[in-house]
Amino acid sequence: MTDSANNKIARKLRIAHYLNWACYSGLMLLFAVRNLFLPGGSLKWWVVQTIPLLLVLPGLLRSHYRSYLWLCFILLLYITASIVDVMMPGRGWQHGLLLLLSLTLFFSAMMTSRWQRMQ
Repeated sequence: MTDSANNKIARKLRIAHYLNWACYSGLMLLFAVRNLFLPGGSLKWWVVQTIPLLLVLPGLLRSHYRSYLWLCFILLLYITASIVDVMMPGRGWQHGLLLLLSLTLFFSAMMTSRWQRMQ
């Protein structure tokens, strides 16, 4: 690859890393607020929702491309559940935000993995 192509990939990768961490943090914060501070939440559901995301955290901190791939697989569960919840009448705004954060993190993690392998 040429230097120009490497610079473009490096720039895209840097943006994707910021987006990954923003969405990952947003999901963790959403789960904490929803389950620990709002009525109807529980500590049990907070643990169930956060443990899968925490499993890939060590690899994400080291920027391993396989961890981003595993994150994508895990996010498919969150995306599926949030689509079902968004379509149900009377659900709160949290489900729409969960869908938005999960989809954004899915696509940015997928592209991060791809761009890391290209470098």
